[in-house]
Amino acid sequence: MNTTVLQQASNLSEHKQAFVFVIILKSEGSTSRSQGAMVVDQEGIITGTIGGGETEAYAQHQALDLLSSQEQSRHLSFTVRQGEISDAGKVHLLLLTCNTESMQKAFIQFRSWEANQLQHVMGVQLQPSLALMGLCEGGATIGDVHPKFLEQAHQVLENGEPRFIETNNWICHMSLPVKAHNLLLIGGGHVNQAIAHLSHAVGLPVQILETRTEFATEVLFPFARKRIVAETVKQALAEATITTRTLCVIASHAFDEESAKLLLDRDIAYLGVLGSRHKAKKLASSLHSRPQAAQKLYCPIGLDLGSETPQEIAVSALAEIMKVMNHATGTSLRNMGRKVVLVRGGGDLATGVILRLHRSGYRAIVLETEQPSVIRTTVSLAQAMYGGTVEVEGITAQRCANVKEAFKLLEEDIVPVLADPTMECLDEVAPVCLVDAIMAKRNLGTHIDDAPLVIALGPGFEAGVDCDLVIETKRGHSLGRILREGSAIPNTGIPGLVNGFGKERVLHSPKDGIFKSEYTIGALVHAGEVIATVDGEPILAPIDGKLRGLLNSGLPVTKHFKVADIDPRGDEADHTTVSEKAYAIGGAVLEALDGFLNRA
Repeated sequence: MNTTVLQQASNLSEHKQAFVFVIILKSEGSTSRSQGAMVVDQEGIITGTIGGGETEAYAQHQALDLLSSQEQSRHLSFTVRQGEISDAGKVHLLLLTCNTESMQKAFIQFRSWEANQLQHVMGVQLQPSLALMGLCEGGATIGDVHPKFLEQAHQVLENGEPRFIETNNWICHMSLPVKAHNLLLIGGGHVNQAIAHLSHAVGLPVQILETRTEFATEVLFPFARKRIVAETVKQALAEATITTRTLCVIASHAFDEESAKLLLDRDIAYLGVLGSRHKAKKLASSLHSRPQAAQKLYCPIGLDLGSETPQEIAVSALAEIMKVMNHATGTSLRNMGRKVVLVRGGGDLATGVILRLHRSGYRAIVLETEQPSVIRTTVSLAQAMYGGTVEVEGITAQRCANVKEAFKLLEEDIVPVLADPTMECLDEVAPVCLVDAIMAKRNLGTHIDDAPLVIALGPGFEAGVDCDLVIETKRGHSLGRILREGSAIPNTGIPGLVNGFGKERVLHSPKDGIFKSEYTIGALVHAGEVIATVDGEPILAPIDGKLRGLLNSGLPVTKHFKVADIDPRGDEADHTTVSEKAYAIGGAVLEALDGFLNRA
């Protein structure tokens, strides 16, 4: 096992040797790491990492320079270059000279907590004064702790997420040297022995549970936080530390079904069971009445890596555990670039496409105008351009300023929305697929060579000329069909019938001017009711029903511009979820993209 950062800091502190402690405060755009720490000693030897490469070399140089100066710290930023992109990202660093008795004592204590695998928060305060402080799970502290630190550190311990907090009068970086998650291994055989060793290497605390003393020894599990032996599994589980962040592995034929049921009665994060697909089917059958518990069950355990030996199975299992623990996709990083899709437009039909792509593991970046003229605002991710963030069916979209911010949001599982109607970002994003979902009934600048796969929705495009594929958007027998040549059915200007109403349910502006309305989508209206005005001229509801679409108030409009729509079904109409039409179109885009990549 390599020396940890705190272990090296403690060793140097015990020998009264000065060193520099380097941490990543925050990062922007595309960087190797968003979190990390390292120690640089007087010889320039590095323990730990902040991402390697030019960033680490820069920090090492600055650390040696800092040691030779009288400065206590440096707050620096390093711009990351990636190929031809000179400013792909930025890493903000803090370098702290550790040469005082108080700091050396602090690092020795931090290492003691780490060695005993105690959950704790390490805080590096930048304002109001530079200070090192800590809070351990039992309440013990290090340093002269700021009241704000105690408040925030308790939350960090509870949530298991590090934080960097910047306010006008308090700035502090808080990290978790010991991972918040813990691993509970049931069975002391070869596979769990290998998993325990790998878990220690990645800093994941381990507990081992057995009913046989000889399979839970210190020799077999030298790094285990707990080695629990009891007559029965139930008795042993009573002694284990089990939380919502406990990840469990059962690797013993003697324990599987009983242990699985006992563990799934607890609110754990993950349960992996070593076994065949027959065992998986049997376990799933026994849990058929508990679907929420069954969702946490992974049997057979691990990712498909072709594993055979205990060590190979351990790699496969731990990879799956980290995937679940970090809410990651488990996708090959080589293929992550093949998952980026640019979507022009964020209206209701585009949103159906985006939701389907997002839920299928694709990373969609939405391009919009500064003031989108969407009507069905409750189901349009384009609304992020107005409110900053918007949520549709549990998926969050957020407005961003540039491509760097867009990729950062993607890492947070948020759909970025960027003001870029002319696709200035195309080369920088380099998407595998471009979807024109503007629904303008004409081509507003999309070209067939804009991406490896270009898909356009609705009329105004010719497959094989403007784009590779066209998706039919007109309701009826052909809705959602993928056209590899020709064009979609031309726009008739007549809305589809709903309860016998067509053009009557769509409202248009009577003149040029500023659209204003005090109504909200979802309101029930009656024929003849004034629902909006354009420069004072009223717009009347032509039928009874529910307002399902309404333009954002305050926008300029031209005569005959679509400003609202009324659903004659009234209360029965659902204005909060994406329509079946949008989902049908989204399914066609997903089919086309999956088919393209599978053939590539």
